[in-house]
Amino acid sequence: MSRSSMRPQARRTLRKQAPPAGIFASKYRPELGAAICRRIAAGESIASICADPAMPTGKTIWNWARAHPPFAAMKRHALETARARALAERDAKLAARPVVPAGVRRRSAWNDGLDGYFLDHHVAGRILEQLAEGRTLAQVCREDWAPCPGTFYNWLKRYPELRAPYAHARATAAWVLAEVAVEEAPWLGTEAASERNLRRAERAARRRAARLATLRYAAPTGPERVSVEVGGQVVYDGVRTFGADSCIDPAP
Repeated sequence: MSRSSMRPQARRTLRKQAPPAGIFASKYRPELGAAICRRIAAGESIASICADPAMPTGKTIWNWARAHPPFAAMKRHALETARARALAERDAKLAARPVVPAGVRRRSAWNDGLDGYFLDHHVAGRILEQLAEGRTLAQVCREDWAPCPGTFYNWLKRYPELRAPYAHARATAAWVLAEVAVEEAPWLGTEAASERNLRRAERAARRRAARLATLRYAAPTGPERVSVEVGGQVVYDGVRTFGADSCIDPAP
C-alpha cells in the first residue's frame, strides 16, 4: 500500500470543512492557554515564554488566538494587564523620587543658559519642518545648526506643547513620502506595468513612514475582568487594574 493511500484524504468541495483527522490537529488546551496568559499578565514576554521547551512557538500562539475566541480574550486581557502593571510600576518609581525644590540644584548643568534659542521655537520649528519632509531625526541632527537627538527628546519631555506638532510632523511625512514616490515613479512602457510599480513604490513609502511615525498606545478596550471555565473549573480569572483589591489568579 502506498504512503499516499494510507494518509487521510480531504473531500473536494467548495464548502468549508474541518481538516481530516490526524492532519493539522490543533494541540490547544485551555489549561495550557491559561498558563501562557498568566505568564504574559505577570510581565513575561511572549518570546521568553516560547523559549520554554514545554511551550508552543509564537506563530502557534498567534494561530490559537485566531482559532479560539476564549484564548484570544485571555491573551488580550493578559497583554492589557501587563501594560497596566508596567505603567503602575513606572508611576510608583517616579513618585518615589526625591522632590527637589524649584530653583535649587545640586550642581550646575552643563547646558545652563543654552535654552534661550529653543524657547523662541526657531530651531524646533526647523527640525519639525525637516521631519515633515520625510527625513529622520538622525539625519536632521547631523546639520550644524541642529542639536543632537538626545537633546531634542529631552525637549519633548520638558515642553509638552512640542509633542503635538512633533506627532503632526511625523504623520505628514507619510503623505509627503507617498507623493514623492508617485512623482518619481518611472514609465515602464505599458500602463499595467507602470501601475504595478507605482503601487509598489507607494506601499514602500508608507511602510517607511510607519517606521518613522511616533508610537501610539491605544487605551484598553476589553473588559476589566476575564474569567474562563473549562468543565466547571476556572482556568483563568484576572482583573486588569492594579490596587489593593486586584490580583491575577494563581496557577491551578
